[in-house]
Amino acid sequence: MKVPFSARRWFPWIVAVLLILGSLALRWPTLDFKVWNVDEAIHAAIARTLLDGGVLYRDAIDQRTPLTYYAVAVLFRIGGENNIRAMHLLAVALIAATAFGLFLLGRRWRGPAAGLWAALLFTVLATGLFFPGDAFALNTEWFVAGFTTWAAWFFWRGSPAGAGALLGLAFLSKQPALLDLGAPLAVLVYLARDEGGPRRRPVLRLAVVLAGFAAPVLLVLAYFAARGALADFYFYAWRYNLDYYAPALGAGDRVTSALQPFHLLAARYPLVLAALLGTAGHALFRVLPARPAAGEKTDKSQLLYVLVWGCTSLAGAASGGRGYDHYFIQFLPAGCLLAGLGLAGLTAWAGRHRARRFLRPATLLLSAVVLLQLGFGLAQQRRQSHQPVDPSLRAGEFIAASTRPDERIFVWGYHPDLYLFADRKPASRFVYGSFLSGLIPWTNTAPAQDTAYAIVPGARETLLRELAAVRPAFIVDCSAGPNRFWDKYPLTTFPPLQAYVAENYFTAEADRFAGQGFRLYLIKDSARRAPPPLAGGAAESRLGVPSLAVTPAITDPPAVRVNFGGSSATGRLQRLELLLDGAVQAAASFPPTAALSLSCAVPFAGLGAGEHRLSVRATAANGETVTGAEQPFRAAADQLPAARLAEFALPQAGLAQLPLTVRAPFGATVGEDGGHRIFQMHAPALARYALTGQAIRLRGQFGILTEAYAATNPSPTDGAEFMVVFVPAIGARQTLWHRLLRPAREPADTGPQPFSVTLPAGVPGTLELEITNGPAGQASSDWTYWSDLQLETSR
Repeated sequence: MKVPFSARRWFPWIVAVLLILGSLALRWPTLDFKVWNVDEAIHAAIARTLLDGGVLYRDAIDQRTPLTYYAVAVLFRIGGENNIRAMHLLAVALIAATAFGLFLLGRRWRGPAAGLWAALLFTVLATGLFFPGDAFALNTEWFVAGFTTWAAWFFWRGSPAGAGALLGLAFLSKQPALLDLGAPLAVLVYLARDEGGPRRRPVLRLAVVLAGFAAPVLLVLAYFAARGALADFYFYAWRYNLDYYAPALGAGDRVTSALQPFHLLAARYPLVLAALLGTAGHALFRVLPARPAAGEKTDKSQLLYVLVWGCTSLAGAASGGRGYDHYFIQFLPAGCLLAGLGLAGLTAWAGRHRARRFLRPATLLLSAVVLLQLGFGLAQQRRQSHQPVDPSLRAGEFIAASTRPDERIFVWGYHPDLYLFADRKPASRFVYGSFLSGLIPWTNTAPAQDTAYAIVPGARETLLRELAAVRPAFIVDCSAGPNRFWDKYPLTTFPPLQAYVAENYFTAEADRFAGQGFRLYLIKDSARRAPPPLAGGAAESRLGVPSLAVTPAITDPPAVRVNFGGSSATGRLQRLELLLDGAVQAAASFPPTAALSLSCAVPFAGLGAGEHRLSVRATAANGETVTGAEQPFRAAADQLPAARLAEFALPQAGLAQLPLTVRAPFGATVGEDGGHRIFQMHAPALARYALTGQAIRLRGQFGILTEAYAATNPSPTDGAEFMVVFVPAIGARQTLWHRLLRPAREPADTGPQPFSVTLPAGVPGTLELEITNGPAGQASSDWTYWSDLQLETSR
């Protein structure tokens, strides 16, 4: 028997297919981009830890609720680890599912036209409303949008338990979704106040909604409790946000950020904004009477639901106060449903009006203009300049080539992208540095603002234990450039980590990556549990003669800085060894490569006075070796003689504060120029002064001589870093201020630069004025100076 085709029966499935194809078509060109948003990198890094059997908050940390991280882990289990395309396809699926839920909801409330408008608006705006980095990423808010939309559908289908459970999943995707629980609760309270109907049923449904919400939340709590991570879950997913993250901004910031979606709509889709606001005003007018008439109860309850949903989702999106576009994905379903109800309702009203002969063509024309505006907005989105690939991509690719797949790395910075680009797992639970530095994205980023108040207690000690246990093959320091404001956190701000790196790691390819904002540190063989074996094979290595450059350093204790490297014309170089007086001082092994340059400091301690010899031995994968010529150096601290120290005295309350020591391997002089007293100290240089605690401030100027970066200079400076460090008589050293100057690249870095540093009042200790070479560690033309230095006292 032939079953007749039923358009009504198949229509929803046709819509579903069209929404999937439409969402996929709009986002197809974006699927393979790495990475749209740093949150994607965070999710990818954490998901790999979870796949290794780790537990969120205990073995990998972020401050959001857990569902999305485990969802990405499941996705990686199915589609392969670090599968960014699969993550972006999941975003497409969530968008299509949300749009289909809006279609069903709009159709149930006001007919097919309302559902189609709501679904169409959501599909288009999901791609065409927000900044590309927010629109195309797999954000947690896409999960929230999907769960809250289908919660509304379940609620109006008569399943309060299902609605509550989906709202619980939304909350487990991101904390602000907790507010969206207000929509069904408001409707049930509204119905319970209706004296004309039974109150018991709405109250019972309210209890069922809450029970449904609690069910997945309690299951998650039980999961973390069973794994000993309940306290970690509570702290990072709840207390951290209340104690550190949220207080960084005030109520005014939150109110202002709530206007963000309306600004976006006004700029690109003003007719959609008008439909949204007009429908919201109409719905508010309809709902305001406290007790609806018998025939209006369902209609007004629906309008109340979408109004409250819009308000709670907007409040949730604005609760962070930061105004990032992707936050307002949470508001998008309710906003599109309101606008869709308005556009469909306007057409229906025109068809019923006595003047429908004129009104219907007008509303159809308006609908056509809205469609044109949607298309034009999408075209504008496509014409936007393509988001550049993150600068850490090249560093990540180098690390991938210089490590084995089973080796781990650690990133000191806010760049979890490196784990993704290098395809290497994190060596610590801290996949980004907020909890270690106090950086709150992106609020307390001012260079002079101390963020130590937001360092999680015990986090740094935990990191050091994890690094000692895991021994990552690479540590990446992101402070060499303004990488998401990390330039205010050089390793000098974390002395134990700085000491750990100096003892156990070489600086790798400084010339290549420091200028890109990253310092890469390769583990020494002595810090490994066992150096990796040579790859072997009989292939010709064609090793080049290793290079070696020895320059003085101003480290304390004194040392000499060594830059060395090797090469192989056939890509078979696998080990570099630094030889001191013929014996191996330090070595590094790595997968076969064409060339590699390393640098490190060789401390004078234990060497003994007099002349010493340094050389480099390169080893190929087949065991062949080549040793370079020896270079002599003298183990001397390069300190200025005591007779010259008075030249570098600091004025203080009419007196002169003489330095304890001045180290300037390339020389230091004092002069006058235009009434300015100048300490010319070619970097590297270090001057140390004893303070009694009376001085409260150091002020003056600093800079790099114009000749150092002049166009006629064949070897111009690549910059220099100036630091003011305080070492209290009791306690850890503190970097009070630092500034990297790159006058050849940054016009603002040319000429004298004023500075003022507050000193710890009443605390005796040692003040260090230090100048180090630029990002690559090269001393060429680093003609640096301090001028007009003055210690101000409390007297």
